[in-house]
Amino acid sequence: MLTKALLQTEYGLFVILLDAFATLFILVDAGLPTLLNRDGARAPKHALSAAHRIMRLQAIIALPFVVVGLVSGHLLWPDIPSVLIWICAAIMLIQIATYPYRSLLRCLGEARLEGGVKMIERITTTCFYFFLYLSNVSDVAMWAGAFLLGSAIAFISSAIFALIIGRNAQGDGELPSEWKSDKTLLLAALPFAITLGILPYVTRLEKFLLAIYSSYEEVGLYNVAQLAWIAGIMLPQAMRAALLPVFGEVRDDVIEWRKRFDRARHYTIILLPLGLFFGHFIVSYILPIAFEEKYHDAVQVFDILLIGWAFTMLSVPSYVGLQSSENPWRFTILLAVIVLVAGVVGVVLIPNYGVMGAAWGSVCGSATMLIVSRFMSQHAKWSDPLIDILALISILTGWLLANGSWLAVIGFITVIPAIRSIELLRSEEKTSQEE
Repeated sequence: MLTKALLQTEYGLFVILLDAFATLFILVDAGLPTLLNRDGARAPKHALSAAHRIMRLQAIIALPFVVVGLVSGHLLWPDIPSVLIWICAAIMLIQIATYPYRSLLRCLGEARLEGGVKMIERITTTCFYFFLYLSNVSDVAMWAGAFLLGSAIAFISSAIFALIIGRNAQGDGELPSEWKSDKTLLLAALPFAITLGILPYVTRLEKFLLAIYSSYEEVGLYNVAQLAWIAGIMLPQAMRAALLPVFGEVRDDVIEWRKRFDRARHYTIILLPLGLFFGHFIVSYILPIAFEEKYHDAVQVFDILLIGWAFTMLSVPSYVGLQSSENPWRFTILLAVIVLVAGVVGVVLIPNYGVMGAAWGSVCGSATMLIVSRFMSQHAKWSDPLIDILALISILTGWLLANGSWLAVIGFITVIPAIRSIELLRSEEKTSQEE
């Protein structure tokens, strides 16, 4: 609806504004909700008070960032209406404000309610968009306002769910010593804060480079392809979020940690062929229907990004293993290396290949995630031939799909290890029930 109602330049500009404020304001998060997600399961009765404490600290941290963000926005885009800049800033701040409550729901075993909050935001925003679309509204500020309303309703919903679950939480236990004072809490969260400062560039760097080296039209085209990719990437992201407390709970027990790591690895192998082929067929069918002809080339861009999706899925266990380790600085280094590689590749390829260069830059970043996370993870195995073979097949499959070749059926080979992983998980479950 956005791409039909707005000019391609306006759409690309709106995307860049949102990404710019998201990249700046993510530092307000300060890594504190991640600590709550990691430690909250150990002390359920204290989770709600911890979430409120996080919000108080974040409100203080936010003040200088809001000033810098608004001033910078008016300097960088002097011709844009001020109301659009203010609305885009407010959207990102409100979304960050939901993180403590969402982390509380997740660490207390209510990930489905957290998912419900995201669905409320998407459904509400889409309903507002539909009303504007039927009303033939072409003012980008009005569309941004609809997004703002959806984010506000999501924040209210997350607060209500968190208060209900947090007040009724059962279970003894105390939060780790890092929570004793604000100073020790902020220091403990510092690696995650720096990580979050880097994290937005993992998915947004290519769009920034396209805006610099190409045009807002190319940004819009790439964003359409990335929308479809993000719809799929939500699955490995959700797995990461769910596995963080699962791995964090046993990070001192190597044997149990490896058992959980192996189970997570099997799930990623099972999901790989589903994502590769269902992703391609769904997007190649729906995207030309949903978007105007000028965006149809996004299908080929998506097929290249699909390779990155495969790498992201396969890296989930080692990624979370690193994130939940006793040395979170390793995780920070991982993301810094990912952004560095993606940035270098993007700077080299985008000036000559435009949007396809951006797609390959993203793929290189995802490949770095898969390789380096396994190398740096404390208990994971560096050598895993099956994962390496699946990664190579994914590269070939995505490239062949982008070129419209029937040889892409080679990707069906990934079904064989997926079936084997299903059998192993079933046998483990049967053994567990017998015991």
